[in-house]
Amino acid sequence: AKTLWRKGAGRERLVRVSAIIAIISVAISVFVVLLSVAISDGFRKEINDKASGLSGQILIHSPGTDVTTSQYPIDNDPVLIDKILSIRGVKSVHPYGYRSAVLESDSEIHGVLIKGVDSLFDWSFFQKHLVSGRMPNVSNEANSNQHELLISQRLSNIIDHSIGDDVVAYFVDDVIRVRKFKIVGIYDAQLEDIDKTLVLTSLKTVQGVNNWSKEKISGLEVMLHNSRKIERLAERIEYELYNYSKQSLFATRVDELFPNLFDWLVLIDFNVLFVLILMLSVAGFNMVSGLLILLFEKTSMIGLLKSLGMKNSSIHKVFMIRALDLVFRGVIIGNVLAISIILLQYYFQIIPLDAENYFVDHVPVNFNIAKWAVINVLSIISISLLLILPSYFIANVSPEKTLRVK
Repeated sequence: AKTLWRKGAGRERLVRVSAIIAIISVAISVFVVLLSVAISDGFRKEINDKASGLSGQILIHSPGTDVTTSQYPIDNDPVLIDKILSIRGVKSVHPYGYRSAVLESDSEIHGVLIKGVDSLFDWSFFQKHLVSGRMPNVSNEANSNQHELLISQRLSNIIDHSIGDDVVAYFVDDVIRVRKFKIVGIYDAQLEDIDKTLVLTSLKTVQGVNNWSKEKISGLEVMLHNSRKIERLAERIEYELYNYSKQSLFATRVDELFPNLFDWLVLIDFNVLFVLILMLSVAGFNMVSGLLILLFEKTSMIGLLKSLGMKNSSIHKVFMIRALDLVFRGVIIGNVLAISIILLQYYFQIIPLDAENYFVDHVPVNFNIAKWAVINVLSIISISLLLILPSYFIANVSPEKTLRVK
């Protein structure tokens, strides 16, 4: 009797251990997948916000030219701006002007791209990344002899100039023009190549060095309410531009302007998809193993139920309910762990990154409730489908043989 009791206790411990392993496996898999998706969405949001903040989400400019050209200006047409603003989903439209220049300091010269904006420009992105100082005065009423400049932290280190310093800019044409700027603000967007070259001043200053009238600009920046609709809205804007008879114009999306940044995001999405498939497969097969151990332990019970007339489908349903209980426990634990880590990272940035390689100084996270719901439902469904495999074991159980198993 004591031997039989020990054997029974040992089998019960095996069942409990297998159930715990199954729960842990599902919890870890769901945790890893949810965390991977949150990090991928975080990178996408950070990169999209930075690229859009620096250049706009959709840029309207002369066809066949670069968006930063100063050779082929377009008309700053209020009718066109109103037409674009009337498109549902468009948040704002701002004129801009570009001009390449060379900044001279005491010991360095450095090529830059000067971006001119007007008084209606949305400074929220640069305010968010402002290190010191303030935004330049870009109103048309500003003193034309006082040109203010916003530069990046990296450029400040290169030319060894800071807030309040004057810097000389040379504009090379048939005749070299010289302007003296006062540095009033320093930002740090953590986009290495762009930060080294992009500086901001008033649109009026750029129009002056380009010999443009106040009606001429390099293009228009379009900001949207929802960046996920950028492709559809870009097509709509292109349609409106095609039917606009006053001037020939072209629209460029921000992902077309910075393909290296967004191609990197595609690679991250591929890695997340691989992790999703791998972790759900591991969790599913661990659940199958756990259920098979439970079935082997309950072989005598299955035979007894069959001998009493219970159908295979009904027996399978009993074991599926038990297995799904383990799956739900694992999914809940995985969600709690993932949310905890994401909140810690979001508020305290506990995991740092090298900004030169990753464009941010910490691991970004973003919570998308729709994606989380889809992942949880997909996890439960995919693992449940794998649990159909043990049903073949139930179908092959013979009551005559199993009733003798002790």
